[in-house]
Amino acid sequence: MMTTSETSTPAALGSMNGTWILDKTRGQPSMRGYLETMGVTELAIEANEKGEEEHDTIHIIEFADNDFFSIKKMSRVNDLSLELKLGEEMNLAMPGDRTKTILATSDNPGQHVKITSRMPTMNGMANVIDEKTLKREENLLVLVQKLTIKNELNGNECTTERYFIPYQGEIPESAVTAKGPDGKPVQKG
Repeated sequence: MMTTSETSTPAALGSMNGTWILDKTRGQPSMRGYLETMGVTELAIEANEKGEEEHDTIHIIEFADNDFFSIKKMSRVNDLSLELKLGEEMNLAMPGDRTKTILATSDNPGQHVKITSRMPTMNGMANVIDEKTLKREENLLVLVQKLTIKNELNGNECTTERYFIPYQGEIPESAVTAKGPDGKPVQKG
């Protein structure tokens, strides 16, 4: 099992570089509205919510040289890593000959990042803006995620705000249900 000291710089230095865990007591930790906008079935949404209760959501973030942004997202349904050059669009192959386009920008690397994506969903295409901003609340740094999805076909839109706090424990193994960026189950080594 990895520890945070093996993966990143502590978040206590005023940067979002580090390991963050979803604070399930604040904001809207559930992805229900996001998934509904994508056209995911009610049964799948309920399974996702059950998984969110049983498995923590962890993001490991690193900015390198103010030019690159990387994130590893680990949850019950995801185990994916992305490395993006700021300001450069990336195309990511998805199952079924589909493509997701991703662009990361930042006006203050280490404190803010905006990831804009266009991706296929259950009922057409969606535009997603995933904005992460570092904030200080008294003596605690908080990573605020504002996640907005808009369905191109029907115009439905949903914004979810989630809060992450610094995490310093062991990084859990990926859930057996987690999928990588290609949509396929993660292979255990």
